[in-house]
Amino acid sequence: MKRIVGIIGLGLLGGSLAKGLASHPDYEVIGYARRSHIGAQAVADGAVTAAYTDARVVAAQADILVFALPPDTNARLFKELAPYIRPRTLITDVSSTKANFARTVKQNRPVGTHFVSIHPMAGSEKGGYAMAHSDLFKGCTWIVLTDEAEPSWSEAGARELIAMGEFLGGRVEQIALADHDGFMATVSHMPHTVAAMVATIAGGDEQGDLRLRLAAGGFRDITRVAGGNPAMWREIITSNRQEVVRALSQLDEQILHIKNLLLTSDDDTLETYLKVAKTIRDDFSHL
Repeated sequence: MKRIVGIIGLGLLGGSLAKGLASHPDYEVIGYARRSHIGAQAVADGAVTAAYTDARVVAAQADILVFALPPDTNARLFKELAPYIRPRTLITDVSSTKANFARTVKQNRPVGTHFVSIHPMAGSEKGGYAMAHSDLFKGCTWIVLTDEAEPSWSEAGARELIAMGEFLGGRVEQIALADHDGFMATVSHMPHTVAAMVATIAGGDEQGDLRLRLAAGGFRDITRVAGGNPAMWREIITSNRQEVVRALSQLDEQILHIKNLLLTSDDDTLETYLKVAKTIRDDFSHL
């Protein structure tokens, strides 16, 4: 029999996961969506075989239970659903921060369940089921988190989630759960706050309209992620508060360094700095 994948939340990530796994020969996908018309659309699209507005129904059926809502929402909902999750269920999530959800799962998980967290580094500044598509994870980094010292962690579960990421076209990386939030603060959450800062500086005063009319691709590229859902990003950033503050402190140091180079007219060192940054960016582009 096919294993049932239950997805809690059919937004961009959850909906794309459902659409991508719909063709998997070993899985049947069901989903939870708070709005009934979203679930009905997912059924009509063939992304899920059934959709429910009661997450308990999904939790009670799933062999693999995927939490695909914002991180603190996932944690709150897990507490409510824990009594309905069956033994041997593999619990996972696609949250962009892990500490709160992982702590909540470890404190409340039913006996016999396993927890292996993942983080597909895919998305868009535009969210919701309407933007979901089966190819979202192709070529993206699919992170599977290790936590070998934790009794709830499962090597077999990790292998299954690795295979799932490969089926969806992801490039699998494994890192320790304890390292995840610090890494994400540096490469995702702090850059999002910087995009918001740049947008605010450029367009937040009486001359903003004129500046924005003059802006081109560089401004568009650096501020793209600032177009994301503010409520969702508030939850992501505040759920990783201390790590984002640490990353912003590192940014402060870099700003002071560049200011000093400009004030001392150390143009050669500035060019070297820009060359190093270009090399890092070029290397990233080739990954």
